[in-house]
Amino acid sequence: MNKTARAITIALSIVFALTISDAAAKKQTFQQLSDEILEAIQTFYPVHATQMGVHAYDHRFADYSSKSVKQMVNRLNDFEKKLYKYRGASLNDHDRLNYKLLKSNVDIALLDLKRIKWHQKSPQLYVDEAVNGVYFLLLSNHAPLSERVVSIINRMKRVPALFATARKNLKNPPPIYIESAAMSLESGITFYKEVAAELMKNFPERADNISKVSTAAREAMNDFLVHLSEITPGKETGFAIGKNNFDYLLSNQYFLDYDSDSMLVIGEALLDEVSRAYREYETYVEDHHQNGNDSVYVPAQFSRQDILDYYNWETNQVKFFLENHDLITIPEDITPVTVIETPSFLRSLHSGIAYQPAGPFDSVQQALFYVRPIPENLDRVQLEMRYRYVHRRGFKGSVVHEAYPGHHLQFQIAGRNPDPVHKWQSNPMMYEGWALYCEEMMYDAGLYGEENPSRWLRIIKGIRFRAARIVADIKLHTGQFTYNECVRWMIDVLGIDTDSDRKFVETEVRRYTLEPTVQMSYLMGKRELMNLRQAAMDKQGDAFSLKDFHDALLAEGSVPPTLMWDVLGLKNQ
Repeated sequence: MNKTARAITIALSIVFALTISDAAAKKQTFQQLSDEILEAIQTFYPVHATQMGVHAYDHRFADYSSKSVKQMVNRLNDFEKKLYKYRGASLNDHDRLNYKLLKSNVDIALLDLKRIKWHQKSPQLYVDEAVNGVYFLLLSNHAPLSERVVSIINRMKRVPALFATARKNLKNPPPIYIESAAMSLESGITFYKEVAAELMKNFPERADNISKVSTAAREAMNDFLVHLSEITPGKETGFAIGKNNFDYLLSNQYFLDYDSDSMLVIGEALLDEVSRAYREYETYVEDHHQNGNDSVYVPAQFSRQDILDYYNWETNQVKFFLENHDLITIPEDITPVTVIETPSFLRSLHSGIAYQPAGPFDSVQQALFYVRPIPENLDRVQLEMRYRYVHRRGFKGSVVHEAYPGHHLQFQIAGRNPDPVHKWQSNPMMYEGWALYCEEMMYDAGLYGEENPSRWLRIIKGIRFRAARIVADIKLHTGQFTYNECVRWMIDVLGIDTDSDRKFVETEVRRYTLEPTVQMSYLMGKRELMNLRQAAMDKQGDAFSLKDFHDALLAEGSVPPTLMWDVLGLKNQ
């Protein structure tokens, strides 16, 4: 090789090496920024961090003082500037997706703190912080209770300061927020009392300290309850975040390309369509499949423990069905979900069925499926009613939504993603949309037999309910519905005619006022997943595998399904 050729070779090698080095440095810098953003969000929201299995901040609550909020807003604005530099950068596919997720996390945190200002309008924010801060520590198995009790005590100590900040911040909260927070406070006081009693029993050497901090915490809650009774309420529609903020959430949290006006049109059309389908199928079921309650022999030894055993048995049976029909890959070492009666100290918080996932970052995983407590002494009529439920395997539908292949399986697979950015995501359109999607998918797969009219009617009824939620969600938060107007509308559109169902709707709508866009995420999420599936079927033809589709979909974690089009290599129609 002559000198000129050698010089060119060396020069090219240097340029190539510098290019690789520059690319590596840029990738490392983006990774560092990713870590910095996650840490900042986890630090500011320590209770949510505990829920997700990040335990560095277990001793604290969020600090919503004006100084702290201003500092966090400044930090988030700084992250926005740093992320902007990567907007047109040549990131690989993985980092490009992470960029969108991180940008969304920062955008929504800024929206909450700077524009909506939940800390100035929602007393529920502080009640949830106090209650969940202890609740999530009780549930976690990342450390022995003897270690976790230290963090529980530290959080209890901080309750008076938390509610002192609340009194300073809150400015004319809407009446429904005052009512909701007052109800939650009463349950929270009971919760703290029962937790303290349980901890003192387990740790007698700490009993005096536990009693002291828990008493002070309950007194602070009670003082805040009094404060809420005296505070001047704001407008009746003060819970509404407004059309601009609602549209911002649709765009920046869910990556939807249409606004609330368009979604309202979709929601109303879906509600009309499914309401007609429900009425028609209800008539069909009544005419051809309504035979009343069949007589069922009830064994003399049938007991409440048999009912609990059935719940866990049914959970495993649905899991076996999934495996045998090759619908989705279930990891061999998946954490089991245990069905238990809601513990006494949690009954003020959970009155019905509820699923509590393990924190995705937790090294020790524990998932619980809470069911309503079963009375110790059941009379013959109650036994027969419960036995008929077991006999017709009535728990299947709950298992599908909450456990397999619904929330439990989806959250467990999401937590296995090695990327901390993906682990951290918790987008309702994914996890609620998936659980609702599973109800129809499992029916089609034959879980209930070739045809089960009563089950299909319940599925349609559930879809109708979720369609009504879309309309309620949008109209509440764009100021078109007051709380009472929304309750009356839902009672009318859903044909509610019992006191218990009316009470259920009142409770539901109260929650809707606190969770803008969450209610639309069930059915809109399901629709997006079904559109993805149809696109994959169209592209792959005979080579399409439902199992492979489900595996690829869930592997990315609880990310917005609208971002999965690119991940799956599909074209959005």
